[in-house]
Amino acid sequence: MNKMQEYQELTVIIPTLNEEPNIGKLIDRITTLFPGIHIIVADDGSKDRTQEIVKEFHEKNPNVILLDRSKEKIHGLTASVYDSIMICKTPYFFVIDGDFQHPPEKIDDGFKLLRQGCDLVVGYREKVENWGLIRKLISWGATMIGKVSLLIRRRPRVRDIMSGFFGGNTEKVRALLRSNTKITPQGYKILFDILKQTPRNWRLCEFPYVFKNRVEGKSKIGKKHIIAFIKSAIF
Repeated sequence: MNKMQEYQELTVIIPTLNEEPNIGKLIDRITTLFPGIHIIVADDGSKDRTQEIVKEFHEKNPNVILLDRSKEKIHGLTASVYDSIMICKTPYFFVIDGDFQHPPEKIDDGFKLLRQGCDLVVGYREKVENWGLIRKLISWGATMIGKVSLLIRRRPRVRDIMSGFFGGNTEKVRALLRSNTKITPQGYKILFDILKQTPRNWRLCEFPYVFKNRVEGKSKIGKKHIIAFIKSAIF
């Protein structure tokens, strides 16, 4: 199997909201690194040119598609990723942020693990660039709450349960999501919601990466996301 045929088995899911400065560069980088790869940009109603840029790429490469969620009742990262997994047509998927905080070249590390038989693959942050004390404390607190929640549920755990850089076997994860009535659609940590329901016999794999600063734009995380995560951890 050549490289193009190999990457045709993978769909990269990019949830976006006002990522005009980044999305074109990111799509170009991913398609250059991984010829034949599929990309779903799940846009949550951008007011800038994010959707137009994705459409321009689609005209040149039909493997790049836009999932326009502007008119959906529920918005957010979890809902965007959920909807993307539901329409994914490849055996494997991988989720990456649209702002270059996740290094695109590391997608290949996760993809290799998926092709080796891992059901769920999670990138864990071995280093975080230039986080302030408050951000570190919020992340640490959320991680502790989440790990206790998974321990009580007797579910498998990974080093970085808050990671937004992960992938999976499409059919298995899709079936899990369809049968799960406890997903928090307004949330922003869908990996945690998946881990809450993950069967103990699933093979979970991990790989390290460096979490970088945003190239352009501002973080979308706010108080409502933190509250949604806490509710998800408790219920």
